[in-house]
Amino acid sequence: MKNSQYALGVDLGGTNLKMALLDGEERIVARWSSPTSGVEGHDAILARMIGGIRELQTAAKGTVVGVGVGVPGMVDMAAGVTGDLPNLPGRWTGVPVAATLGDAVGLPVAVVNDGKTFALAEHRLGAARGSANALFVTVGTGIGGAIVADGRLIFGLGGASGEVGHLIVQPEGPRCTCGNFGCVETLASGPAIAAEAIRRVVQGFSTELATRCEGNLNAITPEFVALVAEAGDPAAIEILDRAGAWLGIALAGAVALVAPDVVVIGGGVAPAGSRYLRAAERTARAHSGVTEIDRIAFRTAALGYDAGVIGAALWGRESAQAGSQ
Repeated sequence: MKNSQYALGVDLGGTNLKMALLDGEERIVARWSSPTSGVEGHDAILARMIGGIRELQTAAKGTVVGVGVGVPGMVDMAAGVTGDLPNLPGRWTGVPVAATLGDAVGLPVAVVNDGKTFALAEHRLGAARGSANALFVTVGTGIGGAIVADGRLIFGLGGASGEVGHLIVQPEGPRCTCGNFGCVETLASGPAIAAEAIRRVVQGFSTELATRCEGNLNAITPEFVALVAEAGDPAAIEILDRAGAWLGIALAGAVALVAPDVVVIGGGVAPAGSRYLRAAERTARAHSGVTEIDRIAFRTAALGYDAGVIGAALWGRESAQAGSQ
């Protein structure tokens, strides 16, 4: 039976480590999650991954055919070895993720960039379903992306295509974890939003951000800034509008390059209807002069926080099936 062919997806995020078990009808039937705690190092995180995978294996009522792991950065997909993961301590260069996990759990393991897992899920089952050409962006601890062209997910050299977060929009801007200056990730990601809010509080700006955090700077997150902005605080509004506009500039460049039918934006920093998202779309449309921008739909990711684990599971299944042929 089709629904007896399970697959397991792992989403290694800068903040959270998430897993899900998918049945043959592409339904999530079990979940597992933990803080990433990247400072503990990759060996500790891989050990937690193994524990989570084993726990989810017991929930399957059929055969688990494979595991897919989405990672935030570069990866040698053929070898299953990570390259540079800029938003994780230690950078994970040369870590044999596929072999380590596969040997421990006895399953085929495929590793891929997490922007691709997000895109695979949203194109197959979500907001870009049925589109021939699509641009995908996910905003969280970092900013990831991917491209579907003529119905196919594009990987490019080293699987690194679609890295929207590392488009340079301010060459004299902040240094990025990738080593460049002024990548949009440094100006529009979750940490960038929180850092700007903290700067204003520390420097004594008149803002409800200072009042509401009650002196606890650790309470200032992108979600906190959004709540204060919704209450009408000018400083919080400006922070979100400016960050969204920077993302919009990057999107305008990507749209000119890709000419997609649809732009799908997801991740915890860009929920449906958010001020940040509106600013990004407004700016992208205003700065698109060579593409028929009125024909391009901007959509919020339909699968929410599940997109990464669903896409990873789909990739794990398809890679295992291709390997067995």
